[in-house]
Amino acid sequence: MLIRDQHTKAQVMANAGEILTEMAGTLRAGRLLDDETSRFLSWDIGVARASAGIHPRESLLAASVFFRAAFTTLSHRLQDDTQAARLLRLVVTALEQSISLRIREASSSYTGFLLNQVTEAQMAERRRIARELHDRIGHSLSVAQRQLELSNLYRPAEPAKALAKLEMAQQAIQETMCSLRQVTSDLHPPEGRTLEKGLLGYLDVIGTDDVQVELVVNGDESWAPPIVSEECLLILREAARNALTHGDPSTIFIRIDVAPHELIASVIDDGCGFDPSRQAPKGSLGLSSIRERTHLLGGTVTIASEPGKGARVDLAVPIQRRPYDQE
Repeated sequence: MLIRDQHTKAQVMANAGEILTEMAGTLRAGRLLDDETSRFLSWDIGVARASAGIHPRESLLAASVFFRAAFTTLSHRLQDDTQAARLLRLVVTALEQSISLRIREASSSYTGFLLNQVTEAQMAERRRIARELHDRIGHSLSVAQRQLELSNLYRPAEPAKALAKLEMAQQAIQETMCSLRQVTSDLHPPEGRTLEKGLLGYLDVIGTDDVQVELVVNGDESWAPPIVSEECLLILREAARNALTHGDPSTIFIRIDVAPHELIASVIDDGCGFDPSRQAPKGSLGLSSIRERTHLLGGTVTIASEPGKGARVDLAVPIQRRPYDQE
């Protein structure tokens, strides 16, 4: 398979040439040599074969064939063709065959595992995008549709009400457009985005002129891996959006404490509140999204509220540190 393409064939021949040259150098020196320059061709071969869709198994098989051919040729050139020499050739060939077979099979299972991991990651990302579209856009579109239906219903007898419903539908559509821009922005996160910058950017986009928002971030955000920072940003942003959209607050306080082992955050508002045990606020799918994202991070979230006493969201997410970070 490797010699069907002329470029690949040329790489195979060049690789074989380098190997034979190294063997000759080893014989002249009387010791094993380590030629670092051979790695450059190996890197080129790896990239070229991956681009061409050639499985590593084929490269291992070619290496096995080359080894057997080279060893057989060299062994026959030796003057000593005793029974011991023949047994040595048999043992070495059997050893290479056994090792090569196991490496090829391990390579196949390794590649299969990675492919499954990629598939699972893609499915998880599709589920995340589905949640984003459902939670942020689906609700606003449903509201807009309902308001348009009511506008048509009131138009013959109560034109004033019909106009009010039409204005509410326009507001819902504007909110949908804003949410859509935010979702597409999330799919292309800018480099170097932090929790603080992300939240400030979101609050600036949705507009909080009539609400006093205080944001406090303590600790080093670099302690949190990117996946933790990005997911916590979405959780806190959803909590702030719920407060602004449903709570009608005058103030919102957001606090984030980043420690080497844990990220703790709170979103507190003084809005109208609700009774979590009896009813959820309109558009409460956002709360489900908060709980689901927190669960996926292995963290905990507490949502507390009372009618007339605002609401509070407390988040705690563990941070898995890398071994060399603990030294």
